Amino acid sequence: MLQPATVGSARTFGHRRAEVWCNDCHHHAEVSMDGLPDDLPIPDISLRYRCSKCGSKNLMSRGSIDEHYELIEQRSGKAIGNGSKHRS
Repeated sequence: MLQPATVGSARTFGHRRAEVWCNDCHHHAEVSMDGLPDDLPIPDISLRYRCSKCGSKNLMSRGSIDEHYELIEQRSGKAIGNGSKHRS
């Protein structure tokens, strides 16, 4: 079975933020991974939060897509044009 990425493995690649999504009201936010243990799986970050809009604990987390594209653009020197900052 393939193991999920951890906070530590994400940091190795320069990632510092995660997205947490509410499965009930679809609200989402980016959170810092600073202070989280290296061995914490990225999907388990959501277990530490509650939705600030509806109060639900039915959340999911993943690495920040915006940060992912920002890092690609920094490393390549080319604008990718993806991520939520570029969506209308």
